[in-house]
Amino acid sequence: MLLQNTLLPEMLVGVTAGCCAPRWLPRRGRRFYNRAHMKRSLVLTAGVALVVLLVLVLGAAGAYMVIQNQLYRPLEGTGEIGEAPESPDDAPPEMILEILPGQGLRTVSRSMVAAGLARNARLVEWYGRYRGFQTRLQAGRYQVSSRQSPAEILARIVAGDALFEEITVTIPEGWSLDDIASHLQYIGLFEAEQFREAVVMQESYRDFDFLGPLEDDTILDGYLFPETYRLFPESTPESLIRRMLVTFGRRVSPELRSEIDRQGRTLHEVLTLASIVQKESAGAPEMPDVAGVFWHRLRIGMRLESDATVNYVLGTNRRQPTFADTAVEHPYNTYRNAGLPPGPIGNPGMDAIMAAIYPSDTEYLFFLHKHDYEIVLSRTFAEHLAAKARYLD
Repeated sequence: MLLQNTLLPEMLVGVTAGCCAPRWLPRRGRRFYNRAHMKRSLVLTAGVALVVLLVLVLGAAGAYMVIQNQLYRPLEGTGEIGEAPESPDDAPPEMILEILPGQGLRTVSRSMVAAGLARNARLVEWYGRYRGFQTRLQAGRYQVSSRQSPAEILARIVAGDALFEEITVTIPEGWSLDDIASHLQYIGLFEAEQFREAVVMQESYRDFDFLGPLEDDTILDGYLFPETYRLFPESTPESLIRRMLVTFGRRVSPELRSEIDRQGRTLHEVLTLASIVQKESAGAPEMPDVAGVFWHRLRIGMRLESDATVNYVLGTNRRQPTFADTAVEHPYNTYRNAGLPPGPIGNPGMDAIMAAIYPSDTEYLFFLHKHDYEIVLSRTFAEHLAAKARYLD
């Protein structure tokens, strides 16, 4: 009885510990016990590792199947990859997928999901990035259907396998509304009057916050950003105008617009002056000086007396308008009227806009261009007359 009471705790300790033989076993027995236990542990560890490996393999296989099904199989149809429908009646209707210039993989993948051409936008985007498609997407209109796999559709977009040819339209810096309208009619895209009628402030443009202060029917000259645009033959004047406004909002950023507010000016005022600077300058390097002269004149209450505004009124392009030209009564004639004209006289480029926002801090009030277009700045009217006699007369 005493032996049993003494050995029982040791037996229990050995059994519950599970990592070594019970101490009540003889030494030889404990040695065999430990070897057997170690073998069982190794077998158990190997079994667990095998199960984990199997789970990983099955998971990878499952992920591969998901990717295979969602990227390389059409959304409609359960046959083999690329399998054609049994008859034309079985094929889903084709649709037009439009990719606009500047759209990235994320936008394109979401458009594909929205059109019923893919299931998972993130997976399509990931695949495109893996293939290096993010900088190779080509704008255009693509005739596609859900019988084509997402991978196949992306490959077509990268290859530029578009349905229709695009029309490239370049709007030079400084062009006015009339210049743009005439050019669009000349290349056969729109009637000039069609475009003129669309380039007025209306409710459909109110989603552009920078147009908020403009009243209805205000002509949008100054906001039609000069750039090269790629259009489809069936594009409308409104679609081109919206493209121009989107580009304007991206280039004349919220940060720049905040800087204009900080200076106590309005965007419309800055664009109006920038359009004059665009016409009066012989090149970008001198634009800050020209802008500085005009802002200085406005600051002291002096008329701008810009030849460019006279040419705008008369529809001419004279280097030096006559006295009779400058005497014409018109709101845009800055020889006759103080302050800025009612609005821009054209659509300035980024250099002119930046010059109007960040002009030179100058005391000059006059400037002219020599015959080689080098600018000459003067502080007084007497200096200006002397420069004119020296370089132009």
